[in-house]
Amino acid sequence: MPIPEDRPVPLSAYASSDPPDGPPGGRRRVLTILSQAFLALWGLGAAAVVGAYLKAPEKRERDAERTVSAGLLDELRVGEGRLVRHGVTPFYVVRLDATRVVAVSAVCTHVRCILGFDPARKALMCPCHDGRFDLSGNVLSGPPPRPLPTYPVSVRAGEVFVQV
Repeated sequence: MPIPEDRPVPLSAYASSDPPDGPPGGRRRVLTILSQAFLALWGLGAAAVVGAYLKAPEKRERDAERTVSAGLLDELRVGEGRLVRHGVTPFYVVRLDATRVVAVSAVCTHVRCILGFDPARKALMCPCHDGRFDLSGNVLSGPPPRPLPTYPVSVRAGEVFVQV
């Protein structure tokens, strides 16, 4: 039996002359593409998180966007109150005299019931638990824990505007 010589054997001697099953580098190529796609998606997600962190905060509503028209001053008689339904912040506009108009929240501070206006008593009343508020929003009686929020009122060109 011949003894093998100690010289290197070229790699081409180990390669088979038969073509491999499937396209060249098939499984390895698919795994490479999948891992690159996964890393690209992960990179996009990380970039989105960093971008959201670095983005300037959105500006709050401007004063003009929070100003609500409550009608004409001439349509509101002295001592009369009008409920203005404005989204989640309904409020009453009450004309106290010829020049003074106030705006108070129409939501009770006790259980968030919608208040009613009593022109004879010049008060706002809660129908749920008989809470009463004066026209400045102060608690007169009942279980409400705190006074009603008030809103700034301005009259321009005969029209009443409330900033909520």
